[in-house]
Parts: sequence; C-alpha cells; structure tokens
Amino acid sequence: MPDPSPNLRSPLSRRARILVLVLVALAPLLLCGALCYYESERIARREATIASDFIVNQVSAIVDEARSAAQTIVPRVDDPCEQLMPQLALTVAAAPYVRTINVVDGNHVSCSSVHGKQTVQLGAYLNDIRREPGGSWMALVDTTPMVPGRQALLIGEAAPGSHTVMAVVDGRYLLDLMRAAAPPGMFGQVELRFAQSPPLYEMRPDTLAVSGRLRAGVQKVMASGAFELRIYGLRARERATLIGLLVRYIPWAAALSALLVWLVRRLQQSRSSRREQLLRGIRANEFHVEYQPVYGVNAGHCDGVEALLRWVRPGVGMVRADEFVAAAEEEHVVIPLTQHLLKLIARDLATMDMLRGFHIGINFAPEHLSSAQMTDDVRALLAVIGGNGPQIVVEITERTLIRNTDQAQKNLETLRAEGVLVAIDDFGTGYCSLTYLERFPFDLLKIDRGFVLTIDPHGSRAVVLDSIIELARSLGAQLVAEGVETLAQFDYLRARGVAFIQGYLYARPMTAEAFRQWHRTQGSQAFPAVPVTSAQ
Repeated sequence: MPDPSPNLRSPLSRRARILVLVLVALAPLLLCGALCYYESERIARREATIASDFIVNQVSAIVDEARSAAQTIVPRVDDPCEQLMPQLALTVAAAPYVRTINVVDGNHVSCSSVHGKQTVQLGAYLNDIRREPGGSWMALVDTTPMVPGRQALLIGEAAPGSHTVMAVVDGRYLLDLMRAAAPPGMFGQVELRFAQSPPLYEMRPDTLAVSGRLRAGVQKVMASGAFELRIYGLRARERATLIGLLVRYIPWAAALSALLVWLVRRLQQSRSSRREQLLRGIRANEFHVEYQPVYGVNAGHCDGVEALLRWVRPGVGMVRADEFVAAAEEEHVVIPLTQHLLKLIARDLATMDMLRGFHIGINFAPEHLSSAQMTDDVRALLAVIGGNGPQIVVEITERTLIRNTDQAQKNLETLRAEGVLVAIDDFGTGYCSLTYLERFPFDLLKIDRGFVLTIDPHGSRAVVLDSIIELARSLGAQLVAEGVETLAQFDYLRARGVAFIQGYLYARPMTAEAFRQWHRTQGSQAFPAVPVTSAQ
C-alpha cells in the first residue's frame, strides 16, 4: 500500500509549524541585534558624556583662571596706564591660558598688557555681541586686533566706576582641549557656545556627511555667565561599534537559535503533532496486533478472536489504545491506521492454521466506514486469506457519530453480500444504539463490559442486560459478551443464551505467536474445564 501521508498532511498546519520554527530561529537573532544596537547607543552616549564632562570641567578651570587674573587688576583700574603696565605684564605671565589683560574704560580699551595705553573701541573686539554693563560677562569672538583671524574668549570683570577688566584667552587652547577630549575619529562635531556668541567648533572632515545625533549636551552656569557644550556622534564610529558587538555576540545568538529550533522541533514532534507521530509509527512498523480469543458457547471451544491494534513507541513504551485511536480519529489518520491493521492481520494469518468459520473481529472507525474505499480495503484482506480462511467480522462502534450514513449502509450491505459479518460494538453505551439497529444491517451485538459488570454474583437479575439480550433475540442477532471476568458472569450469560464469551476469564489478548501456541494446546478445549491460569 502506498504511503498515505502525502495525501493526509495538512498544508496549513505544516506552514504553521514552519512559521513557528522561523520565528523561534529569528527571535534570538533579532533580540541580539536590538541589544547590540542599544549597547552601541549606550557606548556612544557614555563616551560623549565622559568627553563632555572633561571639557566642561577644563573650560570652567580656564575661565576661573582668567577671572582670577582679571580680578587682581580690578583694584588698580584708576592707575595711569604707564604705572599699571608692569602689573598687567606680570599677571599675564603668571596666569595660564591668558593671552592679554585689558582695562576697558566705558566703550574703549584704555590700557593693554601688550600695547600699553590705547584708545581702541571695544566694538573691535565684541562686534555686535551684547554684554551686561557694569557686570561680569563672557563672549567668544572670531578675531581680535592683536591676533586677527583667531578666535578668542573674552572674560570681563566689573571694576569701580565705568571700568571693566577684560582677560583674553586664546581660542586655540579651547580647540586643542576639544580635540584631545573628543577626537575627530570618535565624534562628528563638538560645539562650545558662550551666551549669544558664535559657537566655537572645529570643521572636521566629512562632518556634514557622517555626524549623527546629539550625544551629549551640557550647560554650565558660572558667576561670569553661562556656556554650553554640544557633542554630536559620528555615524562611522557608531556603525563600527555596532558591527563589533554583532561580530562578538551573533555567533552565540545563532547557537541559541539553533538550540531553540531543535527543542521546539522536538516538542512539535512529541506533543504538537500527533498526526506525524502516528504516520511515523506506521512507517516504522511500530504497531502490532494482539488477538483476544472468543469462546463459542455452542461450539464448546475457541470460535474466533478480536484483532486489537497495539502501539509500542521506542523510548516511550506502550501507548494506550483508546488514546492513539482517539488521536487518529481527531487527526484524520484513522483510515491509514486501519489499513495498516488489515495488512498486519493478513501477515499474521499467513502463519496461522484456522478452520473455515473461525471469525476475526476487526473494528472500523466511522470515518473509514463511511468512506468509498472501505469495501476495497476489506476485499483486499479477503483476497489474501482466500476462500477457506477465517470469516471477517466488521465491528462498528457507537462512540463516534457516523456522518455519511448512506455510504456506510451501502458499504455494509455490499460486504454482507460477499460473506462478511457485521457486529455493533459497545452496544448501549453510545447515543446511536437504536439508530444503528434501524439503519444498518448487522449479525452480532456486542454487549459492553459495563453491562456485564452489573451481574450480581448472588443471583439478582441485571435488568438492563436482560433487556439487551431480549432485544437481540427478537432481532435475530447473536450476542457477544465482552469483559467477562468471573464464573458467575459466565454462567449468567450462558444461561440466557449468549453465544460468545470474551474476557480475561477465558483469555487475555496475546501476540500472534502466543496465540498460535495457545490455540494449538487449549483452543479446542471446552470451558470452564480449561484452567483460568492457562489463558494468561
């Protein structure tokens, strides 16, 4: 028989399983990418914060040094420039970062540590930059009269009268500081702003093309004014950091991804896909048939067997029949499973020597019973066992509703015409008992074990059981009692004309080899003369 699995696989469920595996595989990689991106951003911000803190602290120290130098001149602003010149020169020589110190009288520079007495307008330094009259202030200018074309930081300290002491700090100190703390290879742009002055920054190569977002922004408020520092990231640097993190951690993420895929795949195979388990079990020949002997009361010996499918999974053990049969019905694998059962029975019967009339009961699920291929499957088994072989009994159960009753009725009528017997299994336990009796042709009624258990060993009547027996007699059907475990039950059933007895009292289910040996030695003996232990 060809492998039925290609026709039974659900494309949607298979796509869903593949989608789950893809998502599981991508999850660690995407998470790793997100974390690496977050870490690269954090590293960039941390580097910018460290650089900005250093620059701000150093600029504050430079401003404090310049203010301190200017404050030493404040008490002497009224001295003539000729007398003040030596003090100005000495102060400039002693103060770090300060290029010149100037005394401003009103709106013009009256005395300079370099040029001495002057009458230079303050606008030559400040241009249109606003300052606070009579107070301390800071301003960043693009040029000074002494060093044209070079930026400088002007720091003004208020003095008595209309005077102001102005210290000039060379902008080169600030640029060198910014370059050392925030080198061009790490940051795209560093800007230093004082009040409303033009910013101090270094035009770095490809700044417009590669500068990224604002990474650090710090505003420092001092007694002489406020200044602000802004540091922008460098895309190339951030990209290199991100790539480095990915190279370091992606292999681990890939390993985790592979592990998760393997675990989910195993979980799908072991839990989520009962369908695949059943189909693999069929392909791997994990199923076998056990045969439970049926005692013919009138014949006085073993008159047949019920074929019971069993599944032993490697590494798992025996799977309960009710579990895998229910799973097969839910997953629509019950037809190929029953087809496999028929093949196994045909294989076992080839090694058995059964007389004509010996019957083999085979349970068919409603889905198979109402399918068009059911008759062909039974005919294939009949062709293998031949005309002198055992008689096949098709057992239908009440546990599941038969959807296509017309097709099922047609199949049963066709098979009965070809010599196959029909039995209604588990009679009285489902919700279709009377419907089955009215709709389907049958030859045997199998009394469920639950009714057999109602037999009182002290002789009281089992009313429902007696009603079933009377119903079968009125319909002309023979009865098979299942689950007989005591001699009291056996005697009660035999006394009421039950034709066949099946249960542990007589014999347990056994493999084909065990049944051959049992049937050869005990199958022809009358019961209860046969010791109960011999059937174990």
